[in-house]
Order: sequence, then structure tokens, then C-alpha cells
Amino acid sequence: MEEAVIQCPCGRKIKDPHEYKLIYLRKGAMEIDILCPNDACYLKELGYIKFEINNDQIKFKKAEFYPPFVTWNSSRIGFEKTREILKEHLKTLIKEVIDWDKIRNQAKEK
Repeated sequence: MEEAVIQCPCGRKIKDPHEYKLIYLRKGAMEIDILCPNDACYLKELGYIKFEINNDQIKFKKAEFYPPFVTWNSSRIGFEKTREILKEHLKTLIKEVIDWDKIRNQAKEK
């Protein structure tokens, strides 16, 4: 059995959620894209985080990784382990990695 580490189909292992690249391009959609840390990755976008802003308060709506990324990891380390690790990755991205004050300020500028 392979080591229980998340891996992009491009081969890049992602041991820590801080390794993902996050891009806030779709300001109108209030969506942050989760990208593979490998600049040469053919998949690039691995998931997204949606939110909304009401009365200057950010409210989280939805976060998920896309099926190809999830399926790849499920076939390698099993569905339950993949679900558990990716859930923790999303929690860490939302609670620790994203600078929500910066996002709020950028949203005001749009």
C-alpha cells in the first residue's frame, strides 16, 4: 500500500495544505481556485472555495476538490483515507492559509 500522502495526477506529492497555490481571480463569483503547486502540471486547478460577503462579513459557502483529483487519490490510498486527508486540507486552507482580510479588501475594489 502506498504512503497516505495526497498526490496530483502530475506526480507532485502534497504533504501539507500550505503547499497549494491559491488564486483569487473570479472576484465576481467570489471563488478562490486551489491549484497544484507544480507549475508544469497539466491539470492545474484541483478545486475551489466559494464564499460570500454580507455587511463586510465573509461567509464560507462551499469548498471541494474536483473529481479527477479525488478519484486519482482514492485509487492510490483508498476513498476513506483520501476523504479524511482532503477534508483536513480544506479546513487548513480555510482557517489558516487564506488571508480573509486581504480577500475582503480585494472584493471591495472590484
